[in-house]
Amino acid sequence: MDHPNVELGVIALDHTAIAVRSIQAALPLYRDLLGGRPNGFERLSNKGFTWLTLQYPNGSQVELLEPVGSDGFLHRFLDRYGEGAHHMTFVVADLRLAVERARAAGLRVVDEDYRDARWQEAFISPRSAFGTIIQLAQTNLSPEDREKHWSVTDMPDGG
Repeated sequence: MDHPNVELGVIALDHTAIAVRSIQAALPLYRDLLGGRPNGFERLSNKGFTWLTLQYPNGSQVELLEPVGSDGFLHRFLDRYGEGAHHMTFVVADLRLAVERARAAGLRVVDEDYRDARWQEAFISPRSAFGTIIQLAQTNLSPEDREKHWSVTDMPDGG
């Protein structure tokens, strides 16, 4: 695969997502032992998963993904690969331009979603990314506003 010298406009590596069967079961490690502070939560029943982000002292984040319901992409992922790394998310300045440039570089881009300015996303297939799903995202929210919008107070136990 030929990769011309292109820039995707990455602003930051936002988070690494870990697929788990239970967020509650993962908290003793990611929160208690590793020191992550829960800072974002959302249950997306219509998409079949719940997520919780934890922030670490240098600002880096881990996102825990837990399946919801009886079927969905996360159930299939866990059945096939088990618990572990699911994807890496890079925030970009201009998602449409990043997608255009990724495709021009020969990468397979899937599942584009531009509906909500608070979080727009597209995924680079693991077939094009050395076995790892790469999420490209654009947001109009500051990190502080994102934390307020996706509040951990919405979690069943408050994180």
